[in-house]
Amino acid sequence: MTPIKLLIDAGNTRVKTAYMDAEGHIEPWFNRAYDELDEETIASSVGKVWLAAVGGESQQQRVYQWLAKFGLDQQLESIHSEQAKFGVTNAYQKPETLGVDRWLAMLGAYNEQPKPTLIIDAGTAITVDWVDAQGQHLGGWITPGVELMQNALLARTPKVFADAEAMWGRANQLGQSTPDGLTDGCVNMFAGLVRQAIQVTETELDWFDYRLLFSGGSTPLLPIELKRRGEQRSELVLQGLALYAN
Repeated sequence: MTPIKLLIDAGNTRVKTAYMDAEGHIEPWFNRAYDELDEETIASSVGKVWLAAVGGESQQQRVYQWLAKFGLDQQLESIHSEQAKFGVTNAYQKPETLGVDRWLAMLGAYNEQPKPTLIIDAGTAITVDWVDAQGQHLGGWITPGVELMQNALLARTPKVFADAEAMWGRANQLGQSTPDGLTDGCVNMFAGLVRQAIQVTETELDWFDYRLLFSGGSTPLLPIELKRRGEQRSELVLQGLALYAN
């Protein structure tokens, strides 16, 4: 039997995986926190592992230890951002400093459909990237994610407090308590960032026929009118990783 490949997107807080067969077909496997990795058993037919890691050293060690349990730590290929690959050119002068998750998401999106694309990934950090019709990465933004915004405020402002039972805020709503003001404010900061990204896309770049792709766990917090503008695409990093694995 032809060995299959394991694709791993190791983020800051969670690990997403997929299997890829000899024909290049991707089958999503799991999306788990790092401390849940040991609950999963890798298929015996896996012959090679492709990894994109943006987490810290401790998170990467968890992945390596998990792979070692199945004898796959020596079958590991780690991917890093490059100057150019698969039709996409990196905007960074030091391409290796671009987060590999952002790089792979752009590769996945552009190779799926080569047209102007705005990618917004809302996880631990919120990242925004623009790729034009020729595959040129124009640059992007990085801001704290919704939960990180909340935690930063709680850590630095003693009189701001949270309600443990109301972790997520509401877009387009006015908070009538300190916890609501905190959570609603952070969600609306996220929504404002998305609106600004769209504004820049349409006024500064003069794009109107473009793709807007969302990924990341905070996307559901956006108001419906923004979510309807784009597509939810949580698998973009794995799609980019599959290009390398192929």
